[in-house]
Amino acid sequence: MGWLANLLQRHKAGSVGGFPAARVEADAPPVDQGPPPDQPMPPAPPAAVVENGPIWPPLVDGKAERPTDGAGLDRVFRDRDLLVITGWISGSASLHVEGAAGVIEPDLRVQVSRQDVSAAYGFAARVDGLLLAYRLPAGRPVRVVASAGKHNRSSDATAFPANRYERDLGRIVAEYSVARAPLVDVVYDMPKHLAAVARSAVPSTEPGAPQGHMETLKSVPGAGGLCVGWTLGEGPFFLVDENGLCQPLEAPERWNRVDIFEAFAADYGAACADAGFLQALPAGFGRRARLIARHGDTLVLAHERDVDPAPRDAVGYARWAFSFPVPPERMAARFSRHDGSVLKTLINRIEHPKNTSVERAGIVPAQPEVSIVVPLYGRYDFVDHQLLEFAEDPFIRKRCEVIYVVDDPTIRAAVFANLDTWWQLYGVPLTLVWGGRNRGFSGASNLGLSQARGRQVLFLNSDVIPTRSGWLEELSRRLDDHSDYGLLGTRLLFPSGGIQHDGMVFEYNGKYGVWLNQHPGKGLPPTSATAGKVVPWPAATGACLLGDRAEVAALGGFSEDYLIGDFEDSDLCLKMQAAGRSVGVCPDIALTHLERQSFGLQGSGDFRMRVMLFNAWLHQERWRPAIERHSVTDAGAAA
Repeated sequence: MGWLANLLQRHKAGSVGGFPAARVEADAPPVDQGPPPDQPMPPAPPAAVVENGPIWPPLVDGKAERPTDGAGLDRVFRDRDLLVITGWISGSASLHVEGAAGVIEPDLRVQVSRQDVSAAYGFAARVDGLLLAYRLPAGRPVRVVASAGKHNRSSDATAFPANRYERDLGRIVAEYSVARAPLVDVVYDMPKHLAAVARSAVPSTEPGAPQGHMETLKSVPGAGGLCVGWTLGEGPFFLVDENGLCQPLEAPERWNRVDIFEAFAADYGAACADAGFLQALPAGFGRRARLIARHGDTLVLAHERDVDPAPRDAVGYARWAFSFPVPPERMAARFSRHDGSVLKTLINRIEHPKNTSVERAGIVPAQPEVSIVVPLYGRYDFVDHQLLEFAEDPFIRKRCEVIYVVDDPTIRAAVFANLDTWWQLYGVPLTLVWGGRNRGFSGASNLGLSQARGRQVLFLNSDVIPTRSGWLEELSRRLDDHSDYGLLGTRLLFPSGGIQHDGMVFEYNGKYGVWLNQHPGKGLPPTSATAGKVVPWPAATGACLLGDRAEVAALGGFSEDYLIGDFEDSDLCLKMQAAGRSVGVCPDIALTHLERQSFGLQGSGDFRMRVMLFNAWLHQERWRPAIERHSVTDAGAAA
């Protein structure tokens, strides 16, 4: 506030006690009455730095030796609907903003002692510095008014000379440090000004003050990311980038950090518990972040660092993000608040190559009854087992097409090299498809669907082995005979003979907070099955699932929004039911399933569990009402 010394120097000669009120008022320009109340305010003039002095010369009233009332307007900041003014008052003087209906209460009023003004003028009363902040509707005419005794001055808030407006909110905040924290609430939705306020935060050495550190700070442009670190002390804490985009730490995932407890327990005691945090970054977050905490009326800078790049591939991002120690039972809540939107964005960004390689061996029927689509990933030795059974089935060999979709670049060359050998050994016409990259179960199945020409399509895992000939012809005929069904599955058995799949239901898991797909009777001996019967179920596994090709294609095939695998089959079943068709299983048609042998290389253990929980969360986000309806219906049927 060095303007006061400059002003004193300019008016020193001939003044008594500093600034006789009559002299100042006489030299002041006329009061600006501004536009009529019903006339829109003119646009604010271009901002410029206030080089020296207050906006107005001070108003002083009272005895010259020891004045009582005084008011000064120091700075005016105006941008859109934000108006911030600073100044001072003494005695019964006032500094305020008025509208057509009278005095407008500020959204923020901060008072500080102004001993510099008191010393300069010798006021008998206390002198208070003021910061007044307003959020005003755009175009609303308002006036800045100062009064001290019999002296008054006012001006339209947009009518000050261009070079008298303060252009940097940061300079105002620097002068009024106690306004830094409360100003956050005023400018929270104005990133440019929030950035200026955030830049004013400084570290604190006060015992028990907020502390924190950002150990990991990574983001994918346009998708979002994660900040992982620790905090101590009362907050609230929030992350602010260089552009003022703010992410509060309102509900971060937290866990105990033994290292933090050992280092800070002497000062923070039990408050060291759950110091570790994980917080999502919004999609537009910038290149540098500040971890800031509000501590009373002050802003504390806990840490500042650059944002590093996060993995852009969805699976790579998941492997990185899932490595942080959030317990599995809290993963569903974490997906809702943090990772879910990022992973969905990254999955949707996946672009498949447009060039598809297709090779055939043998003469494929011109109009196949059924197209059998089998994805191959990791292992391809099951092909021999399947083809051995297909070769003994006249319906498959003569009236179907068999499409193997290679979904693993590491086996591509070997699989294509075996094409002629398989044809010569088994005599089953074959089509091999390579889509240029790994697409996952859904993507590979959809690629096969795009190449299929059959009237119907059977999605089949490579580790599902028929046990007799004629099974597919029966399944195809049954779909034709039951026109209300859109998808039919079969009974699948473990090699030991126990049930692996006889239909799927949805079951809520309270521990993990998600609906999971369950296979009733799994592992039990198979029950007797009525020949020709179709049993309705909420869903059936995609390991062996038959539908009308055109109808399935019209639904978009399997959703490719899921990560790696899981829930794509129940998603398709729920889509089919949403279209008004039923889903069923034919328990008298049984095949052997070497469960997950064909997908064993996709991951295991903790990572695989978290992938499953992500897919379960996504599945219920999309289908919760339908899932819950099935749960009520199934429970009623069981009763």
